[in-house]
Amino acid sequence: MDIPDHLLMRWADSCLHMNHLGTLIQRELAPNPQNARAIDLAERARQRAWTLFTELRETGAPMPDWYVQAEQKKT
Repeated sequence: MDIPDHLLMRWADSCLHMNHLGTLIQRELAPNPQNARAIDLAERARQRAWTLFTELRETGAPMPDWYVQAEQKKT
């Protein structure tokens, strides 16, 4: 099945956003026993979004223009 590049890029872009939102959720939750489950679920969702993103990239999804890997960021 041929999937157009713009659709692959949109899916990859969504995965990156889900990954980032999972990180932000974890930062907002105070590290206490009441939040342990929520923190774990946010991390699992973040990891799955990242896995899907890398699989999309391996199948040919173009890198979203706005994305800069951490080691490429200028300080």
